[in-house]
Amino acid sequence: MLLILIIWLTNLTIATALGSLLQMIIFKNKPQTIDYLLYNGLFAYMLLIWLITYFTGFDLYFQMTSFILSFIYLILYPKYLKALWQSFKHFPKINKAIFFITASVVLMLSSAFSTLPDNESYYIQTIQWANAQGLIKGLINIHPFLGQFSGWHILQAGFNFQTNLLIFNDLNGLFFLIFVFYWLKRFQKAEFNQTYWLGLFPVVMPILIFFIDSPSPDLPVALLSLLVFDLFIRNYQQFNLQEFIEILMLTAFSFLIKPTAVINLFLVVILWWRYHRQLSRMFLKIVSFGLFIAGLWLSKNYLITGYLFYPFVFLSDVFKPAWQYPRELMGLMAQLGMQENGAINAHFSLLKGFGDWLRQPGIHQIVNPLMVVLLLIFPVVFISKKQKVSFSNPYWILYLTGLLYFIIILFISPNIRFFLPVFIFLALGVKSFLSRTVFYKYFNAFGWVIFLFGGIYWAIHQHWQFKNLLIPQPVSVFSRYHTETEGNLQYHFPQGQNLFWQTGDAPLPAVHFNQINYFKTRFGIVPQKNLKQNYYYSKPVNIN
Repeated sequence: MLLILIIWLTNLTIATALGSLLQMIIFKNKPQTIDYLLYNGLFAYMLLIWLITYFTGFDLYFQMTSFILSFIYLILYPKYLKALWQSFKHFPKINKAIFFITASVVLMLSSAFSTLPDNESYYIQTIQWANAQGLIKGLINIHPFLGQFSGWHILQAGFNFQTNLLIFNDLNGLFFLIFVFYWLKRFQKAEFNQTYWLGLFPVVMPILIFFIDSPSPDLPVALLSLLVFDLFIRNYQQFNLQEFIEILMLTAFSFLIKPTAVINLFLVVILWWRYHRQLSRMFLKIVSFGLFIAGLWLSKNYLITGYLFYPFVFLSDVFKPAWQYPRELMGLMAQLGMQENGAINAHFSLLKGFGDWLRQPGIHQIVNPLMVVLLLIFPVVFISKKQKVSFSNPYWILYLTGLLYFIIILFISPNIRFFLPVFIFLALGVKSFLSRTVFYKYFNAFGWVIFLFGGIYWAIHQHWQFKNLLIPQPVSVFSRYHTETEGNLQYHFPQGQNLFWQTGDAPLPAVHFNQINYFKTRFGIVPQKNLKQNYYYSKPVNIN
C-alpha cells in the first residue's frame, strides 16, 4: 500500500503539472476552477505518451524525467497546486474523514490480486508491450485480445515506473479517488440535501469495487461519462463555452480509452447542433481537434490490427498491410464475442436472443433485467414527477440518447461493462426523482458503508495480507512460465492449469500454447515475426 501511495503521488505530480499547463494554454488562465484539472492532466499525458509509442517504449528514466520536470514546474508555477490544496482544506471534517477512509480502502483493494479475467488475458500484456516497445505492427496476430490496445493501458505504461522489481498497474484506484475528490468538492455538506442525480453517486460505488484492483478501461470510461452527462445537463439550456471545451476533452479522453464511450460523442454532436451559432468561430479548431483524435485512434488500430476501424472491417480491402489479421479469425472472434456477451442478433430469433440475454447466468441475471426495468420506469417516474417531456429537457434528451446507445450495444456486445455509464445514470436519476430530501443523505451513507466494508471484504478475499501494507501483491496470480517455439517465434505462457487465453505477466511475446495449437489445427495459421521490418503476421502452415 505504501509503495502504491508513493507511485500515486508521483502520478498526481505529473497530472497536476500538465493539467495546469493545459488549462493556462486553452483557457488563457482565466477560469479559476480546478474541478477538471487532474482529468485534463491525465488526458494531456496520455496524448504525450501515445505519440511517443509510435517510435519507442518507456523505461524508468523517462518516467523519472517526467516526474522531475513536473515537480520543477509546480515549484515555479504553484497556483493550481495551491488551489487543489485549498479545496481540500475547505472540506468539512466529515468530508475529509470520508476521503481518507475511502483512500485507505482503495489502497487496500489496489494492493490485492486483480479479480477481472481480462487482467490475465491482455491488460498486463498490453501495458507490457507499451512499456517495452510501444505500438508494434500486427500485435493482434500474437494474441487476438491485443487488438483492444487501449489508451488507458498506454497511459498506465507511462505511469507505472516499470522495472524488474517495481511493476504497479494501479491507476484505476487513483482515478477512482480523483472522482471521489471531485464529488466531495462539488457536493459539500450544505448541498447534500440537493436531490441532484450525481449527488447520489455513493449509492452505486459498491458496483465499482470490482474494477478498482485492475487496469480495466471500463472504470475510467464510466466515470468520465458521468462527468460528461453532468456537464451536458448543465449546458443544454444554459450554454457555457469553457464547459463545452471541457466536454470535448473529456469525450476525447474517454473515446481514446474505449470506443464504447461513443455515447459521449453523441452528446457533443447534440450540443454542437443546438449551439452551432455560438460555436461558429471555433469550427475549424473543433474540427482540427476531432481529426487529431480520430487520427490517433485510426492509426493505432491500423498498426495493431491492420484494420482502420477495428473491430469492424470497413475499407479492409483498400488498406491491407502485410500484418493485417486474417478475416476468418476476425469473424471467429466477433462470433465468439457476440455469443459470450449475449448479443441478440447471434440467434435466429431476436426475441429468443433478447430472452437469452435477460437470463444470462451470474451477476448478469440481476443487472440485465434491472437495466431493462430502469429503461422502462425512467420515463414513467419522469412524467409522474411533472418533468417536461420535450427536446428542451436535458434529462429527456440524455435518456433517449442512452436508449439508442443501449439498443446499438444490444446488437453488438451487451456486456454489463459497456452500458455501465447509462445504467448508473438511470439508476441515480430514478432514485433522485423518487427520493425525498430527508432520505437523501441516508442513501449516500448506506452506499459509503457498503463500499467500505465490501471493499475490505473483497481485498481480503483476494488474498490481501499484512505484508501488503508495504508491498502489494504481484500484478498477476501466475509466477512461473513455460517457453515454446513455433517457427521463428519463441513465446511464453503460464505453467499449470489455466484458461485458453491467459498469459499473465509472461515475458514478451506471450501467448498460450493451447491457443497456438487450436489456430494451427483448425485454421492452419501460426503467428510469426518479420525480422527485417519488425512486425508480426499470421503465417499459413501445412497441417497434414
